[in-house]
Amino acid sequence: MPAPAYGAMPLSKTFLLVRVLQVIAMLIIISITANLVSLIVQTGVEPPKEVVGTLSVTCIATLYILVSIAFYWSEANLGLLVMSGVDSLLLIAFIVVAVTVGKPVSFLNCYVIGKTSKEVEASSAYAFTVSVANNINKMGDKLGLAAWAGTTKSNCFQVKAVWGLGIALCILFTTSCVLLPTLFYKNKKTAPKSVV
Repeated sequence: MPAPAYGAMPLSKTFLLVRVLQVIAMLIIISITANLVSLIVQTGVEPPKEVVGTLSVTCIATLYILVSIAFYWSEANLGLLVMSGVDSLLLIAFIVVAVTVGKPVSFLNCYVIGKTSKEVEASSAYAFTVSVANNINKMGDKLGLAAWAGTTKSNCFQVKAVWGLGIALCILFTTSCVLLPTLFYKNKKTAPKSVV
């Protein structure tokens, strides 16, 4: 089944490519954040709100993207403008995700975690352990994202990957917000006019 042209086949194919990249990025974010939530919950501490918020927004956005592809393929002309509006809202949501995830981890250097002296590493591990012990099985967000991201290189790289993919999704949603109205107006110009 060929892709719908909407009066501009190159733009239509570009939009489909953007949608595929959005789905891939969101599935990666879901898997990473779900893994982080699982690791954090296993310690008996409530996960940071940044991770839970990112997971929630990304799950909702993924569901919308998968449904919107079907509407796009069925050549729902007015649906293009509706999708443009929803994409704009998701753009705002992913800007918030990128800022809230990036703010606590932007200065973390993942490569130096574990490369410090034994005394610094021991005192850091002790401080983290005391913090975890004080917050185990307590409601509330006592340990921030930076505390979890800074414990291991793996956690640090995972959080930085989520941050980077959030920024990439901002770019992709900006692109789809521009392409959808353009496709709507191109299709409107090429639509056959009815003879009265």
